[in-house]
Amino acid sequence: MQLVLLISFVSFFCIKYVSAVTTQSWENAAVKETDNKIEIIVIKDNYHELLKRVINNEIKIEDLKSREDQLKHELENVKKYMTCQLEELNDITVENNDNLNQTQVALMKTMISFRQSLRLLNETMEELSHRQPEKLQCEEHQTECNCTEHFHEMITSPGYPLEYSSHLAKNWSIDVGSGNRAKIEFTNFSTEEGYDFVKVYDAVDETDLIGSFSGEDLPMDLISTGRYMFVTFTSDNSGEETGFHAIVYKITS
Repeated sequence: MQLVLLISFVSFFCIKYVSAVTTQSWENAAVKETDNKIEIIVIKDNYHELLKRVINNEIKIEDLKSREDQLKHELENVKKYMTCQLEELNDITVENNDNLNQTQVALMKTMISFRQSLRLLNETMEELSHRQPEKLQCEEHQTECNCTEHFHEMITSPGYPLEYSSHLAKNWSIDVGSGNRAKIEFTNFSTEEGYDFVKVYDAVDETDLIGSFSGEDLPMDLISTGRYMFVTFTSDNSGEETGFHAIVYKITS
């Protein structure tokens, strides 16, 4: 009887132990499953967050690529603009250099012309300062009369001693005063023969021609009958020469 009771007690204890172990296992499994579910939820949230970040980064990368393309396009436009500006600046520089060279050449010609004119003026003034009064013949009666001549003015073709230009029509109105006569003396003469002419009139205008000259021959001296003398110079459209240089004297009786 005691043996039966012992066996029953042991059986009950074993059943209770097995039942407790089984219950504990089920509880542990439930906790573990709950933890797994929570971990899965956390992983999903992390994955969604990572996916969002990846998408945002891709959008930013696309924006950066678009901005980079835009900047490259703007840079190309700036390069083209600067290239055009440099070419235009280079053309302006070349043009200014050409104009400067032309200006320098013109200035040199002007200086040469001025120096030559000054030299001729000095020579003329020196000649006049040493010139003695001369006796002139009266034209009408071919008899000698006591006459003196004085320097009145100097006339030259435009640009002398450099070449004159085309299509010229220049004139000089000379008045030596009442009771006097005018004398013109050419010291240099060179025009296109047959086309460019110097004409001298014994009047206040082109009414009484006393001399017409063209070519290389030095014209003779001409004397007016009164106080007035009129001189013209004309050139055509080509064949320019150095022109002429003449001195006008006032003749007093």
